[in-house]
Amino acid sequence: MKNNLNNPNKQSDQKEATVEPESWLATEKIAVQTDVEGAKPLRREFPGPRSADVALRVAVERRANAELVAHAKESLEVEVCGVLIGQTCEDAEGVFVQIAAIIRGDAASEASTHVTFTQTTWNTIHQTLERDYPQLKIVGWYHTHPGFGVEFSEMDLFIQKNFFPGRAQIALVTDPLTGAVAICINTPQGIRYLPKYWVDGREQPCRVPVRNKDISEIGKASSNSLDATSDDISRLETRLAQLIQAVDQQRAWQHNFMLFCGAVFCIAVLCGIGYFIFRTYASQLEPPRIQSVYSIPIQVGDKTVMLGVGVVEWKVPDELNAIMVEEDMLKKEAAEKAAKEAALKQEEENQNPTNVESISTNKDSRVIKSPTTK
Repeated sequence: MKNNLNNPNKQSDQKEATVEPESWLATEKIAVQTDVEGAKPLRREFPGPRSADVALRVAVERRANAELVAHAKESLEVEVCGVLIGQTCEDAEGVFVQIAAIIRGDAASEASTHVTFTQTTWNTIHQTLERDYPQLKIVGWYHTHPGFGVEFSEMDLFIQKNFFPGRAQIALVTDPLTGAVAICINTPQGIRYLPKYWVDGREQPCRVPVRNKDISEIGKASSNSLDATSDDISRLETRLAQLIQAVDQQRAWQHNFMLFCGAVFCIAVLCGIGYFIFRTYASQLEPPRIQSVYSIPIQVGDKTVMLGVGVVEWKVPDELNAIMVEEDMLKKEAAEKAAKEAALKQEEENQNPTNVESISTNKDSRVIKSPTTK
């Protein structure tokens, strides 16, 4: 990885010092920033779990991660590069980096084993940053190692140390063939690898090369078997954290669903009560209204009396009409039942006298014979 930009962060008030690298940089001169103190971190809650045991927490938004993966997989033959755009944030547990987007280094000079940030590349990056992300800043850079692992080279570490020296500036390398990711940061003790980072709040493992002991977090006494066990434990912890987060999301969804159902039920009850009150006031019973009066003569004894008959109009409410219809049906059923019972009783009474007469006739026709003696 090569970089020939004089000032990638484009800070006018920062000092620049020109250094000549080792022989592997040929005769190229690189301007290095010596002052990278940025603005005060934004106050924001970390989207991942609490008490994350890492030197620097890195949170990548889902869309930014998808764009990075897509860019990396566009070329499996040559390296590609770009910068990470976001904010340096802070919560109760300290500083963390929030990556909201990426800007591709489309104008970079690409090859199978290296990629170079040219002046044109940086000009394009800063134009895109000012146009599309005016509220964000460069918090790091990334590039790919297609097919040969995710260990940072000496050139990569030089670029990170000199061009991105801030404690909240990171370097990310990924292998598009395996999907492995490695992240390194600047610390007072030197450059260190991070064992994990978070994408949309979910923990993701980072590859920490074993042989790079001077910048890794693995102790010098660790053996290969112990490293393998540590990797297995790390993957298990990652999967367990993802499972716990999935369960928490499911519980939150169920809680929200129950709240929604409860709200719908309460609204339905309130609507029912409101409709009942409305019907009670809207359908008040009105007394009958007299339309006309007729006089009818009636003979009472030897006198004729005029009887007044009034014709009234009464709009019977539907509820009362239904009650009256139901009462009429009940009365009709009761009358039919009483008529059936009376008919059955009458039929029994008609049959009983015939039985009595036949029994008395049989009694009268019996002949009682007295015993005889010889």
